[in-house]
Amino acid sequence: MGAKLTVIENKSNNDIEIRVWVPPARPDKFQSIIRIKAGSWKEVKSKAFSFGHLSPEGLVSSLLMIYVDGVYTGNYLLPLHLTKYAKVICDINEDGLLVVQGIKATFDFCRFKFTLFLFLLLNIFDTISCYWKHVLAF
Repeated sequence: MGAKLTVIENKSNNDIEIRVWVPPARPDKFQSIIRIKAGSWKEVKSKAFSFGHLSPEGLVSSLLMIYVDGVYTGNYLLPLHLTKYAKVICDINEDGLLVVQGIKATFDFCRFKFTLFLFLLLNIFDTISCYWKHVLAF
């Protein structure tokens, strides 16, 4: 399966950095850094952040740590969050704290079922009418 694309949007007035850190490394060593300017967005492939590896304690996953103007906010994301959400919105509330909100991609399955029902119904009526035309022709 291919890499899942997620949009990370910065709605705050400050620049945001998302730094990818893998646990056995030093706290100041990062695998990659994503910089998002104030009011802009960036498309990210979640597969690009799967730096996890197998250790004796189990699978170690990478952390995506969120920094605002060079200061760690205490918020982090896992690569699993990027595959789960279609869009991640970062905003600062009135108290000055960073709020991270994930939006899932939704598909209206009821609309799909209704359209499929109409399609099948029309095909059945078309088949029946063709059958009766053929029977009445004899």
